[in-house]
Amino acid sequence: MNIIQKIIKKFNSLRQDKKDHVLLGIIIGFPLILFFGLWGGIMGIILVLAKEIVHDGWLKKGNPDKWDFIASAIPILMFLVMRYLYYFYS
Repeated sequence: MNIIQKIIKKFNSLRQDKKDHVLLGIIIGFPLILFFGLWGGIMGIILVLAKEIVHDGWLKKGNPDKWDFIASAIPILMFLVMRYLYYFYS
C-alpha cells in the first residue's frame, strides 16, 4: 500500500465531525491566507479558536473540543507552510 492510499484510509477512518472541521479550516484558511498572508493565517486560527470557545463553549451550541480546534487549524497551518515554501523556493 503506497503513502497516498494510507492517507486516504486514515482520513476515511475519521469521524464525520472531524472531517467537517477540516473542511471548515480549508474554507476559512485558504482565502484569508491568499489575500492577507501571514496575518490571514493568524486571523483564521483566531476564528476557529473563537468558534470553539464562544459558539460551542459559552453559547452551548456544540461541544467544545481541543481536537476540533486542531482539526480546523491543521489546514490553515498547511496553507501557511505551502505559501511560504513557495516564496522561499521560487
